[in-house]
Amino acid sequence: MATSSPQPQPNDDHGYALPASPIALKTRLNEALARVERLEREKKNSMAREKRAKTTVKSLLGDLREKNLINEELKEKLEFYSDLQIDLMAKQGHEYTKDYREFALTLHLHGPKAYKYLRETRHFPLPHPHTIQRWLRSVDAKPGLNKMMLDMLERRCQGDQAKYGCVSLMLDAMSIRKHVQYNPHTQSMSGFVDMGDGNSETEVATEALVFMVVGLQGHWKTPIAYFLTKSLSPETQRVLLSHALEELHARGIRVVCVTMDGHASNVSMCNQLGCELKGDPREPLQTSFSHPVTGEKVFVMMDACHMLKLARNMLQLWLDVMINILLFVLV
Repeated sequence: MATSSPQPQPNDDHGYALPASPIALKTRLNEALARVERLEREKKNSMAREKRAKTTVKSLLGDLREKNLINEELKEKLEFYSDLQIDLMAKQGHEYTKDYREFALTLHLHGPKAYKYLRETRHFPLPHPHTIQRWLRSVDAKPGLNKMMLDMLERRCQGDQAKYGCVSLMLDAMSIRKHVQYNPHTQSMSGFVDMGDGNSETEVATEALVFMVVGLQGHWKTPIAYFLTKSLSPETQRVLLSHALEELHARGIRVVCVTMDGHASNVSMCNQLGCELKGDPREPLQTSFSHPVTGEKVFVMMDACHMLKLARNMLQLWLDVMINILLFVLV
């Protein structure tokens, strides 16, 4: 009697073996398709990361300008950060560098639409706006010379001496409302006279004296100091100006001229520095003084608009006097 031999069973031990059940075969196929899809997605993401890694600020500025997301002035400001690689701004667990912070702050404050476009549309790792706000709260904005701004100017001057190495220093005093309030971030009262020297004053400030640096070879300007004052004397103002000139010189920045309005206190300060700004037209004018460090000439330029305003007021006063004289004679 013939006996039938048992049929061989399929071996599923090997990865290339086909399962006997159609359901198992379909499951294997779906898993393989999912694996291929995942690998393609990873490849696409890897290529995108590689492309972003090669993207610098310089390559983005033209695109942002074409889309009208930034103006020409902001484009010139951001050109200082041309070599920064956007995708390497911050990795997980690492802090943003100082240059990346400055770039993010500048773009967010002056070009919020461009910032949103890069962060949300192009998916560049720019910090969240809440992070920007936290950085702004931590910036030392106390009265006095702002070390952060001076250090930033020094770095920019080292990168582009022609654009940032030659400047004009502007100073102006503006009236402010008398007001004292508590600052929760510094846990102190603000609104009193503050010269940035750490001394406590009891008088409430009525003016803010601001120092601003303006580039002579580029379209840029930045404030470097402010002081909360009340009836500031020309002598004290001269000392503050000398300190500003010394700090800028220490950072390799040459001040060619100082610009201010024609207020009597400014004229008196210039005379103390070595100028000869007198009202007598018969006396010769000396419109420059020696730099406190180098001894080079620093020229004084009175604000043209303010001088025209003074001339207008003088002519108006003279006209009123002449009218009164004519009325007196006729009567």
